[in-house]
Amino acid sequence: MADFDIFNLGVEDVETHQVQTSNSTNEIYKPTADDGKDGTYKALIRFVPNPENPRNSLIQKYVHWLTNSSGDGKLVDSPSTVGEKCPIADVFWKLRKSDSAVDRKASEKLKRRQQYYALIKIVKDPQNPELEGTYKVFKFGYKIKEKIDAELKPDFGEPTQVFDLFEGKNFELIITRQGEYNNYDKSKFSASKSAIILGDAPAERNKETMGTIKTELDNAPSLANYDYRAWDEDMRSFVNDVLRMYLNPGESIAAMTGSAKKETKPAPAKVAEAAGSVDNAQAATTDSTANTVSTDDDLDSFLNDLDI
Repeated sequence: MADFDIFNLGVEDVETHQVQTSNSTNEIYKPTADDGKDGTYKALIRFVPNPENPRNSLIQKYVHWLTNSSGDGKLVDSPSTVGEKCPIADVFWKLRKSDSAVDRKASEKLKRRQQYYALIKIVKDPQNPELEGTYKVFKFGYKIKEKIDAELKPDFGEPTQVFDLFEGKNFELIITRQGEYNNYDKSKFSASKSAIILGDAPAERNKETMGTIKTELDNAPSLANYDYRAWDEDMRSFVNDVLRMYLNPGESIAAMTGSAKKETKPAPAKVAEAAGSVDNAQAATTDSTANTVSTDDDLDSFLNDLDI
């Protein structure tokens, strides 16, 4: 761990992913409006640098929440995070662009979402006072990311490196309920810069204080557990099974992939769903193996093309 990194951060010293996993739930800080008083959660937190890699103090990645036919759900990191092709996104767009309303609706469950993680120290939390003074991994979305960017690159005034331990700012976390979702519009950084709190007072920049902060950060949760991870074989198998679930129903695989066989085998005929179906979903009609394209073969070929 380089000493200068966490005690002398410049505005450009933390990668904030401008446009150009651990299973431990105890180390994640993700309060909701429902957890607060009268539907509003209030806390004062402080973003702190990642002691293992200060430049990577803000982790950003794209994720998909997938559920298989057994009802087992997993948060799946998207390869698009590191600029690679994402099979889930490919299937999402094929469903999204389908003529079938059923397919378009199903695509919602394959949406990609941005997710951010940072290490924080909880300064004040009236809802959970036992957390005060502890370090947690803060999981948040783009709304708070925008507020961080606004401090680093303000329209007016001097920029603030919010991860700086002595010249950063506390963050006033205010979560309200807007419809079915948590809303962070009222959250903001404090108006003035200040040092991180040690005990009951702001830390002073001296050797003893820096040693105390180092010790605390070394014992904080590791952000490395939340960085992007490439799929292993188990994850590939899980994703494969989920994509099969979305590709087998509805229109034929040939129509879905745009790769209908034009040789001697005709594509399966389509019939409208039984009366009463709101979306008039279409289904393949015949079970004759002599006159139909093999759905399983086409699906395997399609999934192979997606490099699963």
